[in-house]
Amino acid sequence: MIQQTSHRSETEVVETIREAIIFGRLRPRERLVEEDLSERFGTSRHVIRAAMVTLEQIGLVTRRPNRGVVVRDFSVEEVEELYDMRAILQAEAARRIPLPAPASLIDELERIHKEYSDCVDRMDLKQTAALNNVFHETFFAACNNRFLAEAIETFWARTTAIRCYAIGDPTLLEQSRSEHRAMIDALIRCDREELVRLCVSHIYPALEAYKRAHGGWTVRPASASEM
Repeated sequence: MIQQTSHRSETEVVETIREAIIFGRLRPRERLVEEDLSERFGTSRHVIRAAMVTLEQIGLVTRRPNRGVVVRDFSVEEVEELYDMRAILQAEAARRIPLPAPASLIDELERIHKEYSDCVDRMDLKQTAALNNVFHETFFAACNNRFLAEAIETFWARTTAIRCYAIGDPTLLEQSRSEHRAMIDALIRCDREELVRLCVSHIYPALEAYKRAHGGWTVRPASASEM
């Protein structure tokens, strides 16, 4: 459910719907009716159409025959392939981060992690989600290959509708915080093997939450050695 708002720009519409998907207010297969959205956002249908195109490009919505635009859902095969790609890309990025890591990188990750931890303690879910994005962007940008980092961000965005199932779960948030801490510590220790392992295993708790919500199925997580 999206609350009625005053006149919004295309960018604001995209961000509001993106957040609604992240926080579970819009669920997979839920219809996004152009006329309703135009009324709720107090803006033209032209702006809503443009926002839908942007949301489709980043993988959050899709167009279905006879249904129009719906929040993106995935087949079992699509989920497995998306997470295979995330594991491959993140393992490769972890192998390319220079060790010892620059002190500036460690300091920046420590700063982000402290802010993230504070938000987890307050259960400030909006800011927690934003800082989680910043942590991963900063971490994988250190691989020194902009196209690899961009590919990671692309698949991160495409799995938003899957990752949202972990938002608001205190157990999974605490696990995420612990794993972020472990990733920083692996950088400090120059432990490449552990760093690669963490960058792969870190993606799966949210997937498990998504699977539980959809009846569950068996997916064998890729090991770092297979990446």
